[in-house]
Amino acid sequence: NLVTGITGALIQNTRWNGYSRASLALLEVDEATVPKFCEQVTPTLAIVTNFFRDQLDRYGELDTTVRMVRASLPKETVLVLNADDPLVAQFGTDHEPVIYYGVERTPDSRSESQETREARFCPVCGTELTYTLFHYGQLGIFKCTGCGFHRLEPEILAQNVRLVEGLLLFQVGETPFTLSLQGYYNLYNALAALTAARQLKISDELIEKGLREFIPQAGRMERFYLPDGEITLTLVKNPTGFDQVIQTMLGVDKPLRILIGINDLAADGRDISWLWDVNFERLGMYEASIKQVICTGLRAEDIALRLKYAGVPVEKLVIEHTLTEALDGLQANRAVEEVAFICPTYTLLFPLRGLLESRQQNGGLSRPKAKAAGEGAHS
Repeated sequence: NLVTGITGALIQNTRWNGYSRASLALLEVDEATVPKFCEQVTPTLAIVTNFFRDQLDRYGELDTTVRMVRASLPKETVLVLNADDPLVAQFGTDHEPVIYYGVERTPDSRSESQETREARFCPVCGTELTYTLFHYGQLGIFKCTGCGFHRLEPEILAQNVRLVEGLLLFQVGETPFTLSLQGYYNLYNALAALTAARQLKISDELIEKGLREFIPQAGRMERFYLPDGEITLTLVKNPTGFDQVIQTMLGVDKPLRILIGINDLAADGRDISWLWDVNFERLGMYEASIKQVICTGLRAEDIALRLKYAGVPVEKLVIEHTLTEALDGLQANRAVEEVAFICPTYTLLFPLRGLLESRQQNGGLSRPKAKAAGEGAHS
């Protein structure tokens, strides 16, 4: 999603004479890369999903990022905006054409919220926003009593949202959709894709098939099936996202084993103070459901300390810097009814994912089984 990666992807799909092999490019663009990208390319369609604090040491304040992205998007580009996020919805106040998507409500929606919010105040006039419904973070049904800025009715509205046996079900109008992902926050990515696909004249039948058959990638509630039970791997990188992961874990309503991996390398963000804005207190409140929390990574002690202050009993906290041993601890003596989650920051995601893939392929063992004498030998 940086300049080099985007350039490489385009070159890979370009003929020797400079003409593209593809008629459509679907690109994820890093926030800080948007200005450079839009200097050279005018996107037909730009999807803006949400804004949360990521890597403050890299981007600075969130308002700076929002202003930078908004100022960079060409006037000719059709904007697909999340109507429920006031930081995103403001992009439509001086831009046309715009298509909004949003959520009517989920089973987790509430009239009050204690979660971290990135937008307490109106991005237009600065008056404190009022909400009739919170979905999560600053996403919900909002209104400014100062200037009248408010959540508009989305053209694409998810209704009848529910989670059934690990499947996320919803409908848009009369059309039902199914997504093989846990966590109501994943609904917004599905809606963004659905909205863009409709704009590109793709049929609802193909959209429904695509969402239903979608396989989660690279730690986005990705499931691994080991002999001693399923493990869910999910990337964490900001307070709001981690809050939603905690909500999902507790929503399973079964005994939990959790492995949290925190690094502070450049790709993770050097500043880990965001951990103190995560609502780990919810884990403390439900500590009877927590069987064990293993802390790993370069900042394992920091996350263990944060969990201690959140009310997670010290006897349930384990610090283990070696990833293989941390994963062994997560699996050791695991009861059938216990559910396991692994929550790493970016630079720990792929090492842990590699270990999980290896164990999944080799029957859940740390190493491949040794061959018996003569097994596989040539005659």
